[in-house]
Amino acid sequence: MNGRGFLIRFIDIGLIILFGFLMISDIENLSQVELASAVGDVELATGTERLFLSIEITAEGFFSMVDPVAGTILADSVLRVSDLEARLRGAARKRGGAGRELVVLIHPDEHSVLQRTVDVMDVCDRIGVRKSLHADVWDETPEQSMSGSDS
Repeated sequence: MNGRGFLIRFIDIGLIILFGFLMISDIENLSQVELASAVGDVELATGTERLFLSIEITAEGFFSMVDPVAGTILADSVLRVSDLEARLRGAARKRGGAGRELVVLIHPDEHSVLQRTVDVMDVCDRIGVRKSLHADVWDETPEQSMSGSDS
């Protein structure tokens, strides 16, 4: 086999392997996260009203559920995800309904474990409630991280 035929066969095998990996890989959209929006009731194009509920995650991994508009704490220092799910289901039944849509605003502490944020997102998916993730991207200014200074 000459060099040209070998190269074509090599490319052919490479493409077959590539398409094989594409076929067996798990490519699907499991969760959709909305970008942050203003807190308050917002009229949507469909005529539904958005009601917001905030879930804060502490550095120790506790969940707190707060109504950001009224400023009332609905649940404080919840540790188990199942307890959070039960309370969120109750809030969704109470606040949801015809013409209303509940949106959960997730506020993780910068020192909290990422799995706790994923747990809240999974609970929202199971219940069928929309969610929005509010998190600080930088814990320091970009100039400080580039310069490497600890001041």
